[in-house]
Amino acid sequence: MIDRSIPLFRKILLLAWLGGSLASAAPVTLQATSDDGRVLEQVSVRVSDRTAKAWVCDEASGGLKFLPAGQVAVPADGVLYVKVAYLDTGYGTLDVRLVPGGGEPIKPDRFLGFHRTDSGRAVSALMRFRGVPVSGNGGISLKVGIENSRGAKLAVGNAGVQDVPFEDANFKYVISEPWDGPYRGPRVRPAENTTLKGKVMTGYQGWFRTPNDPYGRGWVHWGNIPEGLFTVDMWPDVSQYAPSLLEKAADVKLKSGKQAYLFSSAWPGVVDTHFRWMRENDIDGAFLQRFVSDDFNSIRGGPEWVLANVRAAAAREGRIWAVEYDISGYPDAKLLETLKKDWKWFVDKFKVMEDPNYAREGGKPVVFIWGMPFPDRRISLGTANAVADFFKNDPQYGGNHLIGGIPGNWRDMEPSWQEHFRKYDDVLCWMSQRYQEDQADFGRLGLGYHAHVMPGFSWANLKHLPGGDTTLAHTPRQGGKHYWNQFSQAAKAGADRIFVGMFDEYDEATAVMPMSDDAPPTPSRQGVGVTYYNGANAQEQGKFVRLDKAELPLGGAAPHRDIAADHFFARMGGRIVVPVSGEYTFSVEGAPGDDVELLFNGKKVLDAKDLNGPASTVEPVFFESGASVDYRLDYRHRTGKGTLRLLWERRGLPRQPVPPEVLLDAWGRFITNEGKPADHWMKLTKMGKEMVTGKRRTDAPMP
Repeated sequence: MIDRSIPLFRKILLLAWLGGSLASAAPVTLQATSDDGRVLEQVSVRVSDRTAKAWVCDEASGGLKFLPAGQVAVPADGVLYVKVAYLDTGYGTLDVRLVPGGGEPIKPDRFLGFHRTDSGRAVSALMRFRGVPVSGNGGISLKVGIENSRGAKLAVGNAGVQDVPFEDANFKYVISEPWDGPYRGPRVRPAENTTLKGKVMTGYQGWFRTPNDPYGRGWVHWGNIPEGLFTVDMWPDVSQYAPSLLEKAADVKLKSGKQAYLFSSAWPGVVDTHFRWMRENDIDGAFLQRFVSDDFNSIRGGPEWVLANVRAAAAREGRIWAVEYDISGYPDAKLLETLKKDWKWFVDKFKVMEDPNYAREGGKPVVFIWGMPFPDRRISLGTANAVADFFKNDPQYGGNHLIGGIPGNWRDMEPSWQEHFRKYDDVLCWMSQRYQEDQADFGRLGLGYHAHVMPGFSWANLKHLPGGDTTLAHTPRQGGKHYWNQFSQAAKAGADRIFVGMFDEYDEATAVMPMSDDAPPTPSRQGVGVTYYNGANAQEQGKFVRLDKAELPLGGAAPHRDIAADHFFARMGGRIVVPVSGEYTFSVEGAPGDDVELLFNGKKVLDAKDLNGPASTVEPVFFESGASVDYRLDYRHRTGKGTLRLLWERRGLPRQPVPPEVLLDAWGRFITNEGKPADHWMKLTKMGKEMVTGKRRTDAPMP
């Protein structure tokens, strides 16, 4: 992480940015030079009420070229380490490349501190280059530039190169590979790890990223933070994280006016905090969501920071854990071989069988595979059966206790899929809540049953939904009553193993981790937001675009490259700012034979099927001048030609399209704790477990 502990003027003036900090074997200073090798003079840059010397560049300049002030001896392993000290003002990402004499530029394979966050401090980008030729033609040079720059030019104070890693704890972690072999750190063995019976396990995503974390990919799963656009419906309570684990969330301000900070699950200290919370609230452990990907270490050698963090945190906190493969979005043709290769990597390289904190049932390692029977995941029955057979029956890598994540409407599926379910040892019936029936039916099939409970649901930010419409994709938490009722009903049904979905999923507001009521304002900008879906209804995966006005041509070109020209569903919405008080009648026109629904603040005001000309609201709606009205327009297009338009009229204003200047692309919401403490949901989990294990009455009122 970026070092925020040393005042800026002290770093610049007393340490001369970098001088004296390269205290390792034979560090060599790098100097900015012109194309002909002439050393460039540094210029003065203003730092608060002081000035300092630096080399300056921006995107347009193409960056700076550095040459070593002395000889650089490339070690036999071809690995060099480079440090670039710069002033962290503005935003943008450093682009650094090492150029061997006469060779092609090399990008660093591991790095830290490449993202500017406008902290106003002197910081250092640390990096490792591999594959540097031991003998080259004319030595090396370094190119330093800036990409996606916002704000100040890049000011580089100093740079250096050496052949040993820097004495920086975070950088040493970034260049380590804690997934290579068994975990060898401190360990607390779980109190019991022979069965999942009587245990509460939670799903753990671990997918949040920030700039300058070990992955170095910027903001992931939080949203477009520099633009103030969010994909989470819960804002984290970060009060219990060490300040060094938090990243400044660009210029985002909370409702209180305070600067916002966020965490990355790639840092061990963050995951340690999460597993400490699990221990403190008697959550037995976590199923780590492992989204099947070609970027696995087993496939392409990608880093496995979160996986390593979860294993280590479970060991340190005495929790258990297991892999949950989520197959969503992965091609059927590749699934079996990818899972085979990855699980073999787990056994042979990651040494999962040597981990006493890895979940077991009857001596068998637990493997959870979620999603194969879901129709929209497009996995064939043959592939699903082959995957189950490998994990159960392979002579070397099989013998596992297999859990299958299946749809809540599993009873309606084809008999062949019903037969597939028997290949699992346990099942998780997703969002079923038919606990009594499920427990009985799976018992007759000889399968263990994981009852799925969750505190609530919302994805208005994630799916760009109008914020005032709480009727859509929202399961209110009711202060915990929804969650408590699920635990109670599952316990009454005799469920002896619980899956909490999820521990950390702020995206869909299913997390039980602490959230803050001091969230940023939800976004608003001029225009109209629309999401397209193939077929007659909204699905999980849509294609979002922004329009200047509430108008869409129909019956011609496809509205999006991934959407068919015909038979699609469009969800349009945002906010209307009413310019003049009055009774308004709204209409929607479109193509013949199409269907439309219009809602204001979640209340349906128009529902028309098989359009044949404009459809209008039955009764006028009165709005005061300046009123802000959330609207949602759901439109099912078939094959006709026409133009989708949202129209209005009032006394003195004939029917006409709603003008673009009153339309805002305003969306999203942050749910709150509803007056409860931030850790309320974790504490309810602990008490809910007591109902399942018989320590609390199943009809006990929520505390």
